[in-house]
Amino acid sequence: MISFKNLLKTGVIVIALCMVGITMKAQAQQFGQRVFDSEGPLNVGTQVKVERFTSTSAMQIKAAGFGFVRFGVWVNSMQTAEYRKRVAGAFAAAEKAGLPVLLTVRSTIPLAQSSQSDEAARNAQLRDAAQQLIHVVNDLVGTYRNNVLAIELWNEPELPAYWPTGDVETTFPVYMRMVCAGLKNVHAWKPVIGFGFARAPASGSRSDKLLQSLQSSSDHCIDAVSYHAYGMSERQIQDASAYVLSRYGLPALITEWGVSSGAKGGMTGQAANIQAFLMKRASMKTPLISIYEWQDTANGKNARERNFGLVDASGTPKPALGATLEALRK
Repeated sequence: MISFKNLLKTGVIVIALCMVGITMKAQAQQFGQRVFDSEGPLNVGTQVKVERFTSTSAMQIKAAGFGFVRFGVWVNSMQTAEYRKRVAGAFAAAEKAGLPVLLTVRSTIPLAQSSQSDEAARNAQLRDAAQQLIHVVNDLVGTYRNNVLAIELWNEPELPAYWPTGDVETTFPVYMRMVCAGLKNVHAWKPVIGFGFARAPASGSRSDKLLQSLQSSSDHCIDAVSYHAYGMSERQIQDASAYVLSRYGLPALITEWGVSSGAKGGMTGQAANIQAFLMKRASMKTPLISIYEWQDTANGKNARERNFGLVDASGTPKPALGATLEALRK
């Protein structure tokens, strides 16, 4: 028979454990938001691809003044040993150069059958897919924790090319709610950001609607909102930061911005635009900016897509790299 004294002691322990859990959750949320405080230091990095990221390029990126690298890991590809070896090599190169990794995680294949007319069956497939992503993220953070800057969930989900799973406004919430619930423990170690929107969230935009779809069911899903800022002016970026902060209480981060030398203006125009953008970075109220990208992509679908790099496909510096160096030193 349990004595009143022992029962009281047990109750105190349970209450204490609950309080510890609540405190850890609050501390995790504060940790994530503190890392990306809009009033804190600005962190500028650049995007690389795991298959072409080497120790040499990592050292060059570090020497250029970048504070991190961003690269993507595809959940469906992590099933193969060859791909896992590539990812491990990319992390090793970054660690050797002292570059933390902003890790974008998504799938490149549909998460559920787009022709699935049975909503319950489709949702079950989405939840199964969410578990796969949760497993991959937990494994990556567990393995490379010391060199992970943050986890970014997805990339441009508003675009069918990056969300080939049917109507995003109905499938995204089901999938991402499960992902968010499964990554609660990750928040204790690393910030989780999302969702690499193709456009900055603005009132009534698709990215805004997707964020709202997660609000009611997820107490704390992400520590910051990430988006891509191609073509945006300084004022537009400031407005985006202000909107996200007022609407969601979160900082806004730019995980892609860049200029192609394959478009009007060529290499000279690319260099001038990148320098002008980075010289204004302190006034943008954006604590993290990732430049797209370090190296030209030789197999891009057109001249514009092939020539966003600060160095060309062979690794030779373009004028844009010199402009970046000058801006980052100021």
